[in-house]
Amino acid sequence: MRGARIVDTCKVETRDYPDPEPLGEEVVVRFEAAAICGSDLHALYESPGEKDFVPGHEAAGVVVAVDRPRVLKVGDRVCTAGGYTCGVCDMCAAGYFAYCRDSRGGYGFGLDGVHAERARICERALLRLPDWLSFEQGCLILDPVGTTYHAHKRIGTNATHVVVIFGLGPMGLGSLCVARHLGARVIGVEPVAYRRELATKLGAEAVIDPADGDVAERIGELTGGRGADRVLECSGEAEPLHLALDVVRPFGHVAIIGENSEATIRPSDHFCRKEITLSGSTCFPLGEYGELLRAYEGGLRSAEMITHRFTIEQAAEAYETFAGRQTGKVIFVPAGREGA
Repeated sequence: MRGARIVDTCKVETRDYPDPEPLGEEVVVRFEAAAICGSDLHALYESPGEKDFVPGHEAAGVVVAVDRPRVLKVGDRVCTAGGYTCGVCDMCAAGYFAYCRDSRGGYGFGLDGVHAERARICERALLRLPDWLSFEQGCLILDPVGTTYHAHKRIGTNATHVVVIFGLGPMGLGSLCVARHLGARVIGVEPVAYRRELATKLGAEAVIDPADGDVAERIGELTGGRGADRVLECSGEAEPLHLALDVVRPFGHVAIIGENSEATIRPSDHFCRKEITLSGSTCFPLGEYGELLRAYEGGLRSAEMITHRFTIEQAAEAYETFAGRQTGKVIFVPAGREGA
């Protein structure tokens, strides 16, 4: 089979790999849609050295081979939901597979991932995809839809709220889609013009270019001086998180989604004198999967954030395009479906 290989900093090749074989509860999935994630970009593509595994962890496809499965069978439509987990620890029992205490590894991060024609994946890392949901929508469930839905659920976003989203890459665009589905007004903050325009198409009421002036002042104007009810930091940068804590109203809530190793806060101003709540989100518990499907049934507009489609043979171009930031979500599809 053919699959992607990250061979050095900003260098990707498409290579031949042995066809995967099912083993125990690990089944073989043929992928119909697989997305590039920001973590693929920053943790793998932009770091030096060859990675000895196929990258990618967001995908949807069809089970094509099984050995001793517990649940799945050949022909089942599935989407990815996590790494190779133990399935028995307290975190797994709660459905938080990303926090498994005895994980055997992550697909696309040590274990061969989904930027290939096929992969062998543990049943526990797969969810059945309904016939009425497209593979392209399914490949967005793990991160840009599921993670952001969980964040919005934790902070209680509803139709009475003004939501500010810092960073309109794929996670920010997913946050926007979920917030609009919940009926909230959305204000975006994003330096890239392409993504500002895409966010407007997806329903943002206003999108601020931080180069145009004081972001906090502009948000104050747009909220009548009240501030934001909810803020999601999706950029992964320190300054936007600081601004998020500034612009949220008293008793509001800020959710961190963008990965960031450090940032500066002012505890007195941000917490003691405003009584705001700060939380983070990196996954969704499996118990929320049914809620995500109902959101799709109710018209959640996530597929519109996909702007570019490539085949696995075009892996180098796909990664380079995504790294250029003039995109929404970039996905791999079978030959014949490529193109924007």
